[in-house]
Amino acid sequence: MEIKDKSKEEIILKAAEVEFMLKGFHGAKTTSIAKEAGVTHAMLHYYYRTKENLFNKVFETKVSLISDIIVRSFANSHMPLLERVKLTIESHFNFLVENQELPRFLINELISQPERRKIFENKIEDVIGIVIPALQKELDDEVLKGNIRAIKAFDLILDIVSLNVFVFVVFPIITSFDSLSGNTSDFFENRKQENVELIMRRLKK
Repeated sequence: MEIKDKSKEEIILKAAEVEFMLKGFHGAKTTSIAKEAGVTHAMLHYYYRTKENLFNKVFETKVSLISDIIVRSFANSHMPLLERVKLTIESHFNFLVENQELPRFLINELISQPERRKIFENKIEDVIGIVIPALQKELDDEVLKGNIRAIKAFDLILDIVSLNVFVFVVFPIITSFDSLSGNTSDFFENRKQENVELIMRRLKK
């Protein structure tokens, strides 16, 4: 049975994601992507035209996923604020566990290809526009109630993202430590809970 066009696009995109994550834009080969996806090079070109278009689709998708996690976690107004902060830290960290190459990939591409920054900046602006105003009001309200220390919403999100991302940026170096041998899952779980604790200590009085 022939695979539907949408399925073919998704298969190509998944193969491209693996290739780009491992080799970056310049190191990736469209012939390798086509082979991994089980399609002809002509078919890959039919769907995405250029390597640049295919890369931008992967890049935009991954950046969108990261921003969506933050938006969804903080948007759940039925949950107390500190619980949402904890949920955001954990959801963001869990996403990175499933996409361990992503932080290094994004950093490398943003440094080596400054033109990609506009895509990244647009997504960050979306998060700021959707999340920051409401979050800042909630934080200020909790400060007035004496429940938390004063903090800017932007700083809180930056603290969460930077703490989580750093773990995966340095992970290839950390894995050389004998104490991590065969214990990766425990390491990630410990680091996630440590990041939760650090942020909570920053907020709570």
